[in-house]
Amino acid sequence: AISYILSKGFLPTQFADSFAIASGGATFYRNRLNKYIKEGMPVDLAEQKAFLDFYEVAEETQQSARTDRISMEQASVAGRLILAFANTPMQYARLIKKASIDLKNGRGDWKTNVSKIVYYGLIQNLIFNALQNAMFAMMFDEDEEDLDKSELEIRKKKEETKALRIANGMADSILRGTGIYGAGVAALKNIIFELYNQSQKNNPKYEDAALELLSFSPPIDSKVTKFRSALRTFSWNAEEIKERGFDLKNPAYLASGQVISAFTNVPMDRVFRKINNVRAAGRADTEAWQSLALLAGWSEWELGVKDPDKYVKKKKKKEKKLKKFVL
Repeated sequence: AISYILSKGFLPTQFADSFAIASGGATFYRNRLNKYIKEGMPVDLAEQKAFLDFYEVAEETQQSARTDRISMEQASVAGRLILAFANTPMQYARLIKKASIDLKNGRGDWKTNVSKIVYYGLIQNLIFNALQNAMFAMMFDEDEEDLDKSELEIRKKKEETKALRIANGMADSILRGTGIYGAGVAALKNIIFELYNQSQKNNPKYEDAALELLSFSPPIDSKVTKFRSALRTFSWNAEEIKERGFDLKNPAYLASGQVISAFTNVPMDRVFRKINNVRAAGRADTEAWQSLALLAGWSEWELGVKDPDKYVKKKKKKEKKLKKFVL
């Protein structure tokens, strides 16, 4: 039953992936078709050859389930635990490696080899990580002239944090693309990165860096992170959970969804997160671009969307403290 639900749940993703590949490959197909026709190839044959070229490039540069596109290392038990979600980075790494060797040995067109190294190693990597971290949100920020010094400092810190996160994500993609040993180096790098982040805080928790060891195995890391986040929610928001009761805004629902997802793989946490996103997108104080991004899947904190309920909660706490003080 779970397998059936998951297979149906991934259909929208499959549709979106197919549309992205088709729309992105349309220009490639048209240019390749024109090339073959100019070379004197019959139109019917040129169409078949152009589409075959498009198919081969898509298989080489996208997540592929073909056995000849998966290495022995990936297919092993260790590979399934350590190299999960690294199919595309590994394919990019192979393309970069091949282009580098060809460039070194003078094989093929040097411009093509250099463009592959730059595109798959830098440009594609940067685009993916920038989108993942909602870097585009900075385009809609207020002008610096309208902000005071404290607000400017907060913005600069946020920008620096996002830039570091993007650079770290790009390094992870390249390292994990090289295989199990690269994944080990990436995990060690993440420990050092977390130690640095904690050193910048007023009350650092250096012990949290030990959790970065789990990043060596993304499936395990995902499960532990969800379970830990759920327990933290129950711990930090105990008062709010009691006050809200059966309200869908109750953080207990999302926390429960994370527990279910961690132990059964049924993505209930995504369901509740999507409900929260839809609700936030429909609020009057949410800007149009934020609403679109929320519906597309980005989180409120990534887009700088402020929840008025959180302000009310803080205000209630202050009122309670004042009442106690007066009494």
